[in-house]
Amino acid sequence: MKKAMLSALLALTVVAGVGSTALGEGSMRVFLGGERIVSSMGSSNANSVEDLVNRMGGFTEYDQNSGKLEIVKPNVNILVLEGIQQTRNKTVVFSNPIKGYSDKNVPRTFNVFVEVDEAPVAKDLRMQLVLIAPDGKEVEKGKEWKFSTQNANSFYFSEPFVSTKLESYGTYKVQVQMKSEKFKSYVTVGENSFTVGR
Repeated sequence: MKKAMLSALLALTVVAGVGSTALGEGSMRVFLGGERIVSSMGSSNANSVEDLVNRMGGFTEYDQNSGKLEIVKPNVNILVLEGIQQTRNKTVVFSNPIKGYSDKNVPRTFNVFVEVDEAPVAKDLRMQLVLIAPDGKEVEKGKEWKFSTQNANSFYFSEPFVSTKLESYGTYKVQVQMKSEKFKSYVTVGENSFTVGR
């Protein structure tokens, strides 16, 4: 679905950029997962496409010399659970997914499990979890996790939120943010949510 959505939005960008390509501007080819999804777009659209892809949880790598813009979209799964344990034989055991809590202003402890596939290849990939309140403000930020994805671009981690006070009724979001040496700003690459209230 996200691939189709990216293609549709990039197609709209192509329509907007056709005039500038015709005026002699350099052209750009757009790829997603090694597959070309846009044949020719004005290179002046590179920043707009990058902003759009970032908002959709992906990154772009643009080579001006070749005119190739590659979209990198990691697959991220997030579970919000009461608990996570690992047995002696390394089996991960989850307990009770959290859909919500009935009362606000009660300290809550929960765990977040994150699985990442097709992460960008990086020597220093950084990730963090951020809890966002219903009003859009940050409630709590987890620690910064560091990974090297040069040999393997799939991994998982878990992090607890301990005695976190949920002060408002509504939907809370747990966001996974990622950046690397190539991508300097954190981008939200996935999220899950739960509600507080009846």
